[in-house]
Amino acid sequence: MKQYINTIKTENVNNFTVEFNRLENIIFPSFLEWDNCVLLSQQKESELPTHFSSNQFVSDRTAFEADYNHIHLNDIFDEGVHPDLILNIGIKILEVWTAVLYKEFNGLRKFMLILSYDAEEVVLRFYNVRKNEVPWLDSAKLDSYLDGLMLIEI
Repeated sequence: MKQYINTIKTENVNNFTVEFNRLENIIFPSFLEWDNCVLLSQQKESELPTHFSSNQFVSDRTAFEADYNHIHLNDIFDEGVHPDLILNIGIKILEVWTAVLYKEFNGLRKFMLILSYDAEEVVLRFYNVRKNEVPWLDSAKLDSYLDGLMLIEI
């Protein structure tokens, strides 16, 4: 990830206007608690079942959170927006999520926040770190991932 950040072209970052209404729920996040999970408030809350139930695709609450709480930032921007700009915005958003989660759950829960980047796509996600569940991302094997990863644990 460090090499991606070091190669961000400033001309691609400085000449762009962000439409905040398209990013409002992401830049100014609110989080909800649902069946012992912390979820990024999105438009899909109405699709949540009444309670968590594991299945063949989502084995536990950690996997559910990592899936539910992921945002493909490139999907929010028009085509032609340079990936360096989206990466830069993604880093800033992850910093905001960190601050808000820390403030809301200070000491009550541990979180892993992740930004992944492959020189084109930026994905943000987070999940609770639970003692009784396998982490969604194995931080001991970061070198085995093809994408650049930024991890923040709070």
